Formats: sequence, structure tokens, C-alpha cells
Amino acid sequence: MSASSASLDLEEVTRRVPTLRLVDDADVREETARLTAEAPGYFWEVPASTSNYHHPLCRGERGLWVHTLMLSTVIERLGDSYVDLGRLEREDVDLAHAAAVLHDQRKNGDPTAPSETSVSDHDLRMGRVLREESDLPERVAEAVESHMGPWYDGPDPETPLEDLVHTADMIASTETVTAGVQGPLPEELDGLGLEEVDLR
Repeated sequence: MSASSASLDLEEVTRRVPTLRLVDDADVREETARLTAEAPGYFWEVPASTSNYHHPLCRGERGLWVHTLMLSTVIERLGDSYVDLGRLEREDVDLAHAAAVLHDQRKNGDPTAPSETSVSDHDLRMGRVLREESDLPERVAEAVESHMGPWYDGPDPETPLEDLVHTADMIASTETVTAGVQGPLPEELDGLGLEEVDLR
């Protein structure tokens, strides 16, 4: 596992995370891409879970990356309902997408000395990164910190935005729910059995 990696350029981040194209707000999209350019090398390589909790496509190499893309699909689908029900504004779905892309970027802890498995405070670690190194709204950090709900060390979701991110994460993690991935599918993920979809 790579301890850390050199920064990616923004074009490469957008290639790896095509769901960024779902974010309408240019400032939110660019800041999310900038932070993702600094993601630990392991983010692109490790399984989403070593305990077989996540979807089977997310349990192997590059599984955390796959899980992140699947989560964005669920955010997009559920976000429409939250907006139609008056729980969120359409621009809030952009913040949910930012939280989805960023939520597990410290899953294995310290980028320079990562754990072999996920760490129980990864939600809080990434929340600190957002508060200290980001111009994204505070609500994104709060959604990242509460994405685990009653599990791990972070707080429970309290706002509709936090609830959307938490609920979507639980759905995208479910063994029996296979979310498609916004295309174009990154070539490194080709052959894994992912369905490429166009959400817009």
C-alpha cells in the first residue's frame, strides 16, 4: 500500500472521479477536486472494507475508490427526492456530492503511516482536514463527520444534508445494492463489473 502520493492535477482528478461533473457549483466542484488531488495514495488502492461489510465490488483492490463513485450515484438519486420533499435545496445536493467524494479520504488514517484497515475516527480526521485546509462550507465537514451515524467515533446525523450523506453511504455500502457509476468509467476500474451510467 502506498503511504502517500504526489498531488494529482485537476484534470486527472476529474478523470478518476467523473461524479465531480454532477456538481453544478463551480467553487464547490473545484475545491472538492483540489482536496481530492491531495488524497492519500491508499485512497485509490485499498478495499472499502477488510471485514466484508461493503458491496462485493468494493472489497477488493481499489474498492474504496469504487465505493466513493457508487455513493455519488446514490446521492444523485436520493438528492432529487430530498429536494422534491422540500428537505433540501438543489444547491445542497452539491454539498452532499462534495461530502461523498471526500468522506473516506482518511479511511486508513494518517496518509504518511496508514493503517492496514480502516480507523474508527476516519470521519473525524477528514472533518478536521476540511476545517483546516478547505474553503468548503462547514456543513460539508459536518456531513463527513456524521456519515457513519451510530457507528465509529463521529456524531449522529442531525440535519437533512447529514441524513442524506449518511443514508446514501449506508445504501452504497449494502452488499445487495449495486449502484452504477457515473461515466466515463476510469480505465483502472474497467473489468470490475461496474455499470457505467449517465445521471444527467
